[in-house]
Amino acid sequence: MPDARGSSEEDRTPGLRPRRLVDAAQRPGEPPGPGGFAALRRRCGGLLAAAWAAVRPDRRRTTGYIALCSVGALVGTSVVVGSGSAGAVPDLADIGAWLTSSRTGEAAHANGLTGDVDGKVKLPGMGDHPVSISQDGKTVLVLDEKTGKLVRIDPAQLTVEQSARYGAGLQLVSGGRYAYLVDPVKARVQRIDPVRTTPVGAPVDLGRGPLGKAVADPKGTLWVPVPGKGEVVPFPHGRKAPGIEVAGRSGKAATLLMTLADGRPVVTDTKGGTVTLLERTGRGMRFKLPSSVAEEPSGSVLVPSATAGDVVPVLARKSGRMALVNTRTGSLLTASLGSSDHRYGTPQVLGSKVYVPDRSNGTLKVYDTEAAALTEPVEVTGKPGKLSLFVRDGLLWVNDADNATAVVINSSGHVNRVHKYDSRAPSGRTPREKDRTGDGGGRDPARDPLPETPSRPGRDDTQADTDPPARKPAGRERGGDPTPGKKSPPPDDAEDEPAEPRPPGVPQAESGAGSIRVSFAPSSGTKPTGYRLRGAPAGARVVPGKVGPSGPFTFEVRGGTCDKQYRFTVVAEFAGGRTAESGRSGPARPCVAPGRPQQVTEDFPQGGKGIDLKWRAPANAGEGTTYTVTGGGADTDGSRRNTAARLRNLTNFRTYTLTVAARNAAGSGGSTVKQVDLSNPQRTSVHNNVDDGEEVGIRSKPSTTEGTRLGHVPSGQTPALTVLCQTTGTRETHDTHGWQSNKWDRIEWNGRTAYISDLWVYATESEQDSYNPEVWRCR
Repeated sequence: MPDARGSSEEDRTPGLRPRRLVDAAQRPGEPPGPGGFAALRRRCGGLLAAAWAAVRPDRRRTTGYIALCSVGALVGTSVVVGSGSAGAVPDLADIGAWLTSSRTGEAAHANGLTGDVDGKVKLPGMGDHPVSISQDGKTVLVLDEKTGKLVRIDPAQLTVEQSARYGAGLQLVSGGRYAYLVDPVKARVQRIDPVRTTPVGAPVDLGRGPLGKAVADPKGTLWVPVPGKGEVVPFPHGRKAPGIEVAGRSGKAATLLMTLADGRPVVTDTKGGTVTLLERTGRGMRFKLPSSVAEEPSGSVLVPSATAGDVVPVLARKSGRMALVNTRTGSLLTASLGSSDHRYGTPQVLGSKVYVPDRSNGTLKVYDTEAAALTEPVEVTGKPGKLSLFVRDGLLWVNDADNATAVVINSSGHVNRVHKYDSRAPSGRTPREKDRTGDGGGRDPARDPLPETPSRPGRDDTQADTDPPARKPAGRERGGDPTPGKKSPPPDDAEDEPAEPRPPGVPQAESGAGSIRVSFAPSSGTKPTGYRLRGAPAGARVVPGKVGPSGPFTFEVRGGTCDKQYRFTVVAEFAGGRTAESGRSGPARPCVAPGRPQQVTEDFPQGGKGIDLKWRAPANAGEGTTYTVTGGGADTDGSRRNTAARLRNLTNFRTYTLTVAARNAAGSGGSTVKQVDLSNPQRTSVHNNVDDGEEVGIRSKPSTTEGTRLGHVPSGQTPALTVLCQTTGTRETHDTHGWQSNKWDRIEWNGRTAYISDLWVYATESEQDSYNPEVWRCR
């Protein structure tokens, strides 16, 4: 029922208002949107054309088909919603992302297939402030990093619904059904309700700051790097778990950078030069970075917080050297962006391309790993600024919060521009003044109306309706550093002088199991007669020995040692004996980090007190692979090269948890955990029980004078027994043979522990009073 002010209960309840799918001015039966069905046909046709451009058949069909199906839903929505205008609240595209604009204090939602802005939300009081937006969980949250104000966006209404204030300088992280605020200075983690934006429980103190940038995986587990302790602390289900040590305790704080690689947590230790997979139970595989990246100052190494696939790009921004670590196969590819004074930002991978933001000119450098060369740069804003990159729904999004323009790029490299200031996009409903104040004269201070015509700085004033070219019209320079606006050199007019030979592109080296793959971009201009590789280690085999002028432009180096890194150049050979040599590749090893040891089995020495382990080497283990066995104080060093270990000075009748791990110069593989019960129950039977009418007694203690009789073995019978161990008790005499022995066997008897004289189990005339060597002594 309406209240006294004329508004219904659900109008006043945030997040529970019914969706308004059409403008209030539209009458039943009227064609949807301006221009009627003709405009609708044009819009649907444009959506389908954009969808086909985005998902045309390539090697990544899964993302494409999902996107195409989503377009069908968008077209259907357009029939109901119309083309949209300010005041309408349509459904947002399923394939899309939220992008912030600090100048207007807005968050704009863009369609990933077309780049069109299909909705905007005013962020009250957040203009000109740095903000972070979290859209990886079930809700959309925005944090004002300057004031600590946290708000939740309602995509159905395009409004800000809940808000709360926390301290400044916090980090907002969400995943799955969980959301967190991390205070890096005070080293605290506060879980929050992602719907109400209120705290959940008390903050958790991690003890030592500053903290590194945290991430939350799709299950909602938070992973917080604590550089001062050299560890990463997980928060499964919102609760703190024991930290995982990822860096050596050298007394100096590590520099730890977290990444979610296809949803799996990965930490890069820039000082230690390692990339480590993390699991809930501890460390997984660890990969060593090449020296060209590991030796860079820690602050100049950049790693993204999330990647769509298994490859983690690690960029040394000063030298332009880059390592691409495949966290599933263990292979590592090194490449170079070319040295320059440009200000590189955090790289991102999409398909076979690596996109690196250049903050000095608002463009993206594009490195194609298949072509082993830089391709044409992508212009985003064309102005200096901080470009942020993230991958969502198989699309790369690039945004500068201080600029009106963003871009979205699909897996084939097609670019759509996003005009975030588009005033025609639907936005949240301006509150009805009489519903909010009761007197018709006020406004809700929490919901600022969007400006009718936001200012558009720079070139966007003249490009509201016409998209600029997607890529900068610069020539492609393989293996070099494409300079925006650089003109091609004039042709050589001297017909009698051959053109100057040009070198191939700087090669990229990719490590493999027992080999290194070297790829390069061919020489431009005059075509050479072939290419040869330099830098292969002595005794190594290079296949092929010479690459022809038409490729394929790849060498494979088989040989070398794992503990050494190798760099390569490619020499182009031209007619007349002329040559041109490329720059040097990044370093690479002829090995990858081994996997985990397989089929771990155990055996025991005579009398126990030790364990003999054997295992099968990982499939990719080379000659340089060593193994380490740890657990129960029975640690061995890492120099073990054979696939076996003998552990001694252990205690019988204890359970040991042993870990077998493999490693080489490229890193350490996953470990295999084996629980071993250091006891040796013997399956045997009663012996020497002559059918003389005398029973064999089963006692509660190793004595005929103490304890009680628990049972007996009838005369002449030889039932099966499980002997646990041997001990000393009263001396007994065999009724028939006259043998004597004070040894008793501890056995299992009807589910209980009992004792039987060894005279009727193992003893013979020659072994009286001696322990059976196959049975361990009881403790």
